[in-house]
Amino acid sequence: MAVKHEQENGSLLDDDGRPRRTGTLWSCIAHIITAVIGSGVLSLAWSVAQLGWIAGPIAMLCFAIVTYVSVVLLSGCYRCPDPVTGTRNYSYMDAVRVNLGSRTPSSYKPKASDIPYLFISINVQIIYFL
Repeated sequence: MAVKHEQENGSLLDDDGRPRRTGTLWSCIAHIITAVIGSGVLSLAWSVAQLGWIAGPIAMLCFAIVTYVSVVLLSGCYRCPDPVTGTRNYSYMDAVRVNLGSRTPSSYKPKASDIPYLFISINVQIIYFL
């Protein structure tokens, strides 16, 4: 698909008609490192000192798993509904609208199935930020 657009338009366009992104693997790794590590590396020594040599690495492993699951879920939302031919979601709100629908806060009515998710989500966020 992307090749057809290049041949038709004579410019470097992606399959959705937007300019082709120029990121490389190294720029991707640099952005992930700055986003994930960020200022959290400053408190890493203190938190491991407080938790100890057994619980500290276990906590880091748990947070690594949570981060990995988040990355997998978000990357699965990049193209919806199909990962190859689906439309791209360029922002987080686009991905939310595609997957959850365009519910405005005034029209949102919580369901009983939302309560366990909200409870777990809030607790994980509190623990993650501590």
